[in-house]
Amino acid sequence: MLHHSEVCRSEGIAFAADPSQQMARMNGDEIKLLIDGATYLFLNEYELALAMQKTGWSDAQILSRVKYRVVTHGSNGAVVEGIGTDVIKVGVPKEKAKIDPTGVGDSFRSGFIAGLAWGLSHERCAQLGSMIATYVIETLGTQEYRFTNEEFVARFKEAYGDSAAAEIAAHIGKPN
Repeated sequence: MLHHSEVCRSEGIAFAADPSQQMARMNGDEIKLLIDGATYLFLNEYELALAMQKTGWSDAQILSRVKYRVVTHGSNGAVVEGIGTDVIKVGVPKEKAKIDPTGVGDSFRSGFIAGLAWGLSHERCAQLGSMIATYVIETLGTQEYRFTNEEFVARFKEAYGDSAAAEIAAHIGKPN
């Protein structure tokens, strides 16, 4: 991970940093090397606190080292922020059940990055990540969830409204 971050920095390539489970084994200098200069930094609230503790950087200092920081807060949603940008707070859709949290963070990030690939706003990206994470928590196994395009869009509409659902519907089930 550290090598890839360094290569991206030296070549001027935008990159996302996601220390996730590796955060616990990394020291402060390694964490600094991983995240410094990232276009996107993905963390959950625990990982953010651990990054501050291990690096000695404040919340604001970590934010100043990346272009955008995306922090998930479990059932309290996610926050996307960057220096000089509006803070975006996104809630989570109502779960049908809470079966297994394994893979929820990974699925959030995959949805967020898919939204970026589709050219969606950060708000829509976070909503998309939250919707996919909701499907994951409702299912035993990290990739065992299933939905139809229509069901996904209907749940998205219920959670985030008509215009959000219309934007997402233009991409769900379509090849890139």
